[in-house]
Amino acid sequence: MNEVYYEMESRLARVPKEKANPKRRLSKWVVRTAAILLWTLLAGSAFALAYYYVGGILNQLERIQQTNQTNIAELNKKLTDLQTALEANKQQAEALKQQFAVVESELDAVKEEMSLAGDSLSSTAKTKQALNQRITDLSKELEELRKSIKKLEEAARVY
Repeated sequence: MNEVYYEMESRLARVPKEKANPKRRLSKWVVRTAAILLWTLLAGSAFALAYYYVGGILNQLERIQQTNQTNIAELNKKLTDLQTALEANKQQAEALKQQFAVVESELDAVKEEMSLAGDSLSSTAKTKQALNQRITDLSKELEELRKSIKKLEEAARVY
């Protein structure tokens, strides 16, 4: 029985395969070619889309970078101008401070002179008052002396 079975199997293996229909083979080839072409077009269009999308992003980044460089240049210029203005203001402040010190020293000198003049004026006023008092006293004494001289003259005449 093994042999019969073996024969059947060998007969099947030896039977020539039927050739496929040429129309069928052509349609399989067309379908496979169309599928490959479709996938190639799809992959190519996806690549092109990604390429242009990335290119657009790169262009935007370049514009942003140029804008940033322009802004940085403007900020640096403004910063330089501000530093220059601050330096000029600092020099002006120093000059004003020196002028203020000179004016302050002159004002102190004027105050001192006024104080001395005030002391002189008050001492002069006191001196003047004392002198006036002394003159008055001396005038009284002079009057008394005149009276005494008159009395002496009268007494001398009488003698």
